[in-house]
This record gives sequence, C-alpha cells and structure tokens, in this order.
Amino acid sequence: MRDLLALLTDEETLNLPTNCVITKAYFDTQGTDETVFHGVEYKGNHISVCMSNTSGTLWVNLLQLTRPLQIRETPKVDDSLKRISFTKDEIIQFVEDVNDRNRIHREVPYIVPGLLILEYLWMHMINSNIKVGMSIRFLSPMLANDCVSIESQREGNVLVGALDDMILFKARLYDEHRTN
Repeated sequence: MRDLLALLTDEETLNLPTNCVITKAYFDTQGTDETVFHGVEYKGNHISVCMSNTSGTLWVNLLQLTRPLQIRETPKVDDSLKRISFTKDEIIQFVEDVNDRNRIHREVPYIVPGLLILEYLWMHMINSNIKVGMSIRFLSPMLANDCVSIESQREGNVLVGALDDMILFKARLYDEHRTN
C-alpha cells in the first residue's frame, strides 16, 4: 500500500501543490497490473486524484489551502483501550518514505498525514481478509502524540477517531469493491 501512497506525493509523478490537506480518501484492494493514473481533476481549490497499481486503488480528495491553518499546538493524551497515536519520528519517517513535501507534517505541531492514518487503520484496526475497501473523511487534524480513541460503530463497519468530544475522522469499511 505504501508504494501507492508514495505515488500521490511524488513531485515527479503528479507534482501536486504542497499546501493541500486531504479531506477524503478511499482505498480498495482491487488494483491493476501496472501503475495507472485514472485522473487528476482540479475544480477551484479542490483536487481529486485516482490511481492504482498492484497493491490497490486510491481515490483522494484534496483541499488546497488559501490561508495558513489555525491548529492547536498541544497534543491530548488518553488511555482508552482502542487508540492510536503517532510520534513526531513516526510522522517524519512516513513522510520521508512517501516523499511528502507538505510542511505541515514536518514542522511543529507535526500534523499526522491522512494517508498514515489510512494505512494504519487498514493494517492494524480491521480484518483486511474480509474487507476490500475503506473510505475515510477527515474532519479535524490529528497532531503528533495525540492519543485518539477509536470507536467501532454500525457492527464494525464504521470507525470513528475522536479526541475528547471532537471527531477527527470517520472511516467506513466495505465488503464489496466500489467504482467511485
């Protein structure tokens, strides 16, 4: 999966602007034998990208920022049973691995890349043997060292990442391949 994620941030492949945040992503296990770019669409400050390779298909909606983000600077820590947290070093390692040039991941307060959350949930929080896809909508940024609780809803088909009473993201799991 990570090689597919790296294609999105590779400046020689798509050369997308670096002042973007992911608002929605969808990963599906149905891929293609070779790397295929199904489309890059610009509508104002919104960018949609669809691409696939042997690891699967990735659809991503990006929002190009027109002003700096106003982000809290202090991470929240909780001891919930189901939780995720990423350190600054884990964030830096991920952005280096996928060659993500977006400064919001490389500077204080170190915003966790949406694709890192997608990858982590897919690899560690679901049974990917019975699920074929996952979409995720990002509602608020997650910072390095935030301790985000994961609540399973709708018989395990929806995962909600929350920090206190603030929902950061919602992920929906799919049993069948989607076409969009």
